[in-house]
Amino acid sequence: MKNDSMAIRPLLALGFIFCISLPIVFSLVQSQQVQAKKFCWFDNCNQHQNQKQNTTEQKLRRIAYYESWASRRPCSAFHPFQVNADEYTHINFAFALVDEEGRVNLSSPNDTDLYNELKHLREQQTSKTSPQLWIVVGGFGVSSVPFSKMASANASRAAFVDSALQFVEKYDFDGLDLDWEYPGAKDKGGNDADKADLVLLLEEMKPRFEQKGKGLSLTVPGSEYYMTGFDLKGIEPHIDWINVMSYDLHGPWDAPPVLRPHTNLTEINTSIQTIKKAVPAEKINLGLAYYGHTFVLSNSSCTTPGCPSSGAGKKGNCSLEAGTLINSEIEDLLSTHHVKITFDHDDAVKYFVLDDEWMTYDDNETIGLKEEYAVQQGLGTFIWAVDMGRP
Repeated sequence: MKNDSMAIRPLLALGFIFCISLPIVFSLVQSQQVQAKKFCWFDNCNQHQNQKQNTTEQKLRRIAYYESWASRRPCSAFHPFQVNADEYTHINFAFALVDEEGRVNLSSPNDTDLYNELKHLREQQTSKTSPQLWIVVGGFGVSSVPFSKMASANASRAAFVDSALQFVEKYDFDGLDLDWEYPGAKDKGGNDADKADLVLLLEEMKPRFEQKGKGLSLTVPGSEYYMTGFDLKGIEPHIDWINVMSYDLHGPWDAPPVLRPHTNLTEINTSIQTIKKAVPAEKINLGLAYYGHTFVLSNSSCTTPGCPSSGAGKKGNCSLEAGTLINSEIEDLLSTHHVKITFDHDDAVKYFVLDDEWMTYDDNETIGLKEEYAVQQGLGTFIWAVDMGRP
């Protein structure tokens, strides 16, 4: 998961019927001209309702991540009070940061105002069970450097645990999601000792958090490349669950850049099966993306996955990041342009071409397929991020 200065990521959650009133355009069949539809994240507005009501999986976690910077976007700004809290078991606030001394800090002075909005949501929601509010510590923008330094010694680990627990209690969070990106990754400032040090850190955090009635989770990459820095068997006893970032598997940053969907279910399944060898399914949450990636075509006649790209597409007016569009921007784009969408059912992805750019994204159909997969596998789900659509 990334800070606002980095590439945006996402997440959905499994379970009850949830429809975001987001008019988005999607294709009904492969290469069919699009028509306006309501964008529904859960059950495609009753599509899988009967199936889910007859399974215990509907009781699994349904987590919404909220990005702190979403309230400051130049357009499509989204505040915590706009989250439909009744639809989630947990709302994770991203991010709190880790400083050079390994202490947990606010990412921005106005975060406390956003925390208060979330707490008001928790108090005002109407379902029988209030969603838990968790803080996410770390993120892509923090890199591995402060985590590696902190986790390398007994004293600094103890100081971090104290700081993290004080932060959670001070701001009345129910738990903490640790997002270290990534242990052992040399390109992110990690080192070989990180793998064992992360286990030690979680081993020391878990009893302290349990004593205070606070939850503890860990975010892990969907890419097997970065997964090598995680000792999942060693980690599993010391966390309540893990959140798998099953998105950003590909993007304009690849070298060389190639047209590839970033949420390919075939690739996601490979990672999930690897993780399940070490972590039981009920402790795994599948990440679902609420955004897409854009690529500039190298050859206008080569527009299928595997074709070359010359780099990232243009910035969106709201997300302001080359190569990434959030779903509210995708909605606007598709509502003002006639495009033909290709639906790859096997990989549960969609893509289309507009001018000289190739766009890959998820809509209600592809999300529905991934939800079905999560049900079959016994997984929870999360969305990155709830603020990427419209209230």
